[in-house]
Amino acid sequence: MRHHTGRLPSARFGLRATAAAILLFSALAATGCGSDSHSPGDQPVDLSKLDTGNYQTKPQDFVPKDAATAARTAEALRLGDIMPLPMEIDPALTNHAFGEHVLLTGDSYDGWVDSDHFGTDAPGYVTGFATAAETTPVSGMYSLSDTVMIFDSDADATNAAGALARSGLDLKSLQTGDPSATAQSPQSTLHPSAQIRWSPEEQALASWYPTGRFIIFTLIHRGENAYLQDYWHIAADPAPLALADKAIDLTADRLKSFQATPPDKLAGLPLDPDGMLRLTLPRPDGDQTANAFTGTLDGHGALHAEDDPNVAPALFEKAGIDRVSYGAGQLNRARDADSARAYLDAAFIDRFRHPIAPPPGLPNATCTQYRGPDPHRFPFDCHVVVGRYVASVWSQQQQDVYQRISAQYAILANGK
Repeated sequence: MRHHTGRLPSARFGLRATAAAILLFSALAATGCGSDSHSPGDQPVDLSKLDTGNYQTKPQDFVPKDAATAARTAEALRLGDIMPLPMEIDPALTNHAFGEHVLLTGDSYDGWVDSDHFGTDAPGYVTGFATAAETTPVSGMYSLSDTVMIFDSDADATNAAGALARSGLDLKSLQTGDPSATAQSPQSTLHPSAQIRWSPEEQALASWYPTGRFIIFTLIHRGENAYLQDYWHIAADPAPLALADKAIDLTADRLKSFQATPPDKLAGLPLDPDGMLRLTLPRPDGDQTANAFTGTLDGHGALHAEDDPNVAPALFEKAGIDRVSYGAGQLNRARDADSARAYLDAAFIDRFRHPIAPPPGLPNATCTQYRGPDPHRFPFDCHVVVGRYVASVWSQQQQDVYQRISAQYAILANGK
């Protein structure tokens, strides 16, 4: 599977909590963390003395420059709220695989489909949401991505499934130099209408399953099997049809609770249903530091973007994280102030992140610098709790991350 380096990967900070972090969270929550009069979160802040650069400092309603794109993004994020996590499909998928989640164009699929012919292959395409994970942090070993595409009509979805399969997965993006790789078309007995392409040489399977206005697009890549086949001449595994069937079944079951917005009603979708974006630091034009989209996900949907799918669900549940918004940073909404403080103390444990001083005038903030092997991580990040909100920002520059967290704090403080 290809990863979208330089986009979402570099926008994430390290959530490398362990089971000990969860126990720490429980202890902190039980003792009422955040209520201690000596806690940094209780120190008064003079907003006038904060260096916020050119960033916004007051809550402002989210008004997108491109209303149509914002509406399609909101529809995609609604999908994210109901889609299964990869580890629900296969518990072995314990590492988040970076990539775009909101898929607005053929280019968004970046090697998953033939983007040059996407407009012809998929007329009536509205939007899509993708989730992906892998077994190890070593890219290309074993990964699975699960995507739902929405179309204007059932007929558009059915026709596109066949056309996209005929165009085929861009297998060259997975190859290590074998021009003889071929694509076969096995058939699923459980889902005979699924269009499937399988490359034994690359151990890559792509499946397009139309159901109503949706296509469930599953991509499975067992790179470790291809390696063993190439270098140790071990017989290739058969096509992982059972795994593809499971992905289809779980995703289709979740789609039963999802009502796709009629095409003529898409423009009326609420873009900020919980008022979270109003409190989130807006992303400047052209900013590549933030996430690849602006919008919100619920407590389940946000897990698709968390680094550690083993630990994050427990931390979210304990803190009561029910909504996460994404702009020039990330804003998590916890159950209450104590839960927010306990979440901050437990969630961002990473042996490669070293504490640095908070920005001037904002002793409440927790800031770190990354010194580790992951080239996709931004070197600086800062976090701060205001009431029930946990705000996080990250940047290539220390001064910029200081300005971002200061501005985000000011927005939250001014929003009380």
